[in-house]
Amino acid sequence: MNRGRKDGSDRCPLCGGTLLDRRITHPQLYQGKIVILENVPAEVCGQCGEVLLRPEVLERLQDLVWSEEEPERTAQVPVYDLTETT
Repeated sequence: MNRGRKDGSDRCPLCGGTLLDRRITHPQLYQGKIVILENVPAEVCGQCGEVLLRPEVLERLQDLVWSEEEPERTAQVPVYDLTETT
């Protein structure tokens, strides 16, 4: 099946595993804040887990985040600092 990539492949470009259509949660850093995008259509490698987003999906994500629309909800995000970890 051609998934819209230039090479027409349904194989992972990293490991050659099979790409599967999935809906993912995608965290994005924007203006120093984490934005969480849910139910993002993606192709996920069944072998190594690599995530590929189609260009039209990336455009939609950018439009949504840049629009600064009111989010569905907000959440607290834990932060861990590994600066002092040896």
